[in-house]
Amino acid sequence: MFRKISFLCVILALAVSAVINAATYPGQLGVNLGGTSEAGGMFVDMAKEHHRWSRLPEGTMKFDKGGWPASDARLIMDFRLVAEWAGTIDDPEQYRYDNTGTYKCSFSGQANIKAKGATVENQSFDSKTNKTTFDLKITKKRVYCQLDFTNTKRDEKSTENTGISNLKMNKPGYPADTKQLFTDDFLNCLESANFGVVRYMNTTNTNHNDAKYPATMSWSERKLMTDSSQVSMKDFGKMQGAAWEYVIELANMTKIDPWINVPVSADKNYIRELAEQFRDNLDKELNLYVENSNEVWNGMFFQQQYNKAQAKELGINEHENYARRAVEIAKIFEEVFGEGSLNKRVRIVLCSHSPMLKWWVENYMVKYMVNTMGITPKDYIWGIARQTYFGCGDPDPDSRSIDELIDACLEDVNAQIDIPSGGQSGRKQWIEKAASWGFVGGANSYEGGFHSPAGGKRVNLDNKIQMHRVDRAKDVLKYNYDDGFFALGGNIAMHFTLQSSYARHGCWGLTDDLSNPDRNHKFQACRELLRKDKGQIALTEEDD
Repeated sequence: MFRKISFLCVILALAVSAVINAATYPGQLGVNLGGTSEAGGMFVDMAKEHHRWSRLPEGTMKFDKGGWPASDARLIMDFRLVAEWAGTIDDPEQYRYDNTGTYKCSFSGQANIKAKGATVENQSFDSKTNKTTFDLKITKKRVYCQLDFTNTKRDEKSTENTGISNLKMNKPGYPADTKQLFTDDFLNCLESANFGVVRYMNTTNTNHNDAKYPATMSWSERKLMTDSSQVSMKDFGKMQGAAWEYVIELANMTKIDPWINVPVSADKNYIRELAEQFRDNLDKELNLYVENSNEVWNGMFFQQQYNKAQAKELGINEHENYARRAVEIAKIFEEVFGEGSLNKRVRIVLCSHSPMLKWWVENYMVKYMVNTMGITPKDYIWGIARQTYFGCGDPDPDSRSIDELIDACLEDVNAQIDIPSGGQSGRKQWIEKAASWGFVGGANSYEGGFHSPAGGKRVNLDNKIQMHRVDRAKDVLKYNYDDGFFALGGNIAMHFTLQSSYARHGCWGLTDDLSNPDRNHKFQACRELLRKDKGQIALTEEDD
């Protein structure tokens, strides 16, 4: 048996209801936000969370410069569970958050509206304001919905089939004229655990928004608050997620430090404008964590191809190029925020893959900064970061029970703690190396949590989903961050993610319903780690 279980057995032998002082780490646990529309969504205006516009069967699809349809069009909003569209559902509970109710909607222009999966009521057009209003009523939880806009006219001077703009779809409970940006459920969920940092990698769609090398992304190409959606607009060709202004707005509203990801293809002026945006608008009491894209080492993501192609042209290794770029970003941010801002308010994080501390971080990144760039890494880099994921493996066949799966997860955490040989990739080794290099921020984790199920695998899927909903999920999650990281000397750990669906591709979210964060037990693990007062928690229950 592994160390933790052995310790608990000793406690059980000594006392029936033993308690110990529980370590807490206020400010050290952060969270990645999940998908913008997941588990109930972030925005009051549902139109900001969807951009699946498509042509009608008998027409063609056109867009204006803001991504609004410039022709008759169909808007698809698919709330179904994975993979209900294929006649099966991954989640054994078939849990559906409640998205029913009346949505207060409006748009500029005129159109006939036909709905599927919902009904359109009280449609009205005001010729003086060129504004159409209507109610969209959804009566069944998480169904497929579509809206067909036909005979569209942008304004009184337009011909038919010219589209609409400024569509708003305020969620149930929010009046048509509300100025509120984010839902109460989302804000309450995010603020209820006192997270120290929020990472916006998913929110800004870091993984899929870059140009193809050698093209670069200019500041004029960024997502705007006035664009038709705040998610990737693939059908329009604008791949970024939410506008940076919304990131700043949310950070200021919640008083939580933001962690941002600079697009790998962003040109120097883009980086400078981005830095100025945060300098001028971010609450002065908040710190800013800055990362060069996300997982630039990961071949699944387009940014890896971009970085590799750029490195080849520069005649260096791709990991050396990652370090070069991180320092480039650091220098620009310091120029904007002012001398002395690095490692204080502006915190550049150098991230890499957990097993590759020696091979990639030490042998390429750090040595390149020292030997080729001629700099002291700690002058530009606040800290290094890895993942703190754990899983239970994917044997096939797999008949393990939920308890056996969680036992395997605990074993995986323990196996990652101390790996002094080979790649020296243990969590202790990351922490020790960060200290030896003198990084102010030490060793951190940019993502972490359960990594099972994952990758679309369906073997023993029911149990792998349900293990996220039992009380022991809280225990293993706490152990991962406490004994498995913070107690070793780790600094910031970012859980992945706040919210998500639970399915074959992952159960990443602390919750699968923003309106009910404690439906599962994982959220409570974060609260217990983050509380400011050291309390006492029972290790055992009364023995019947």
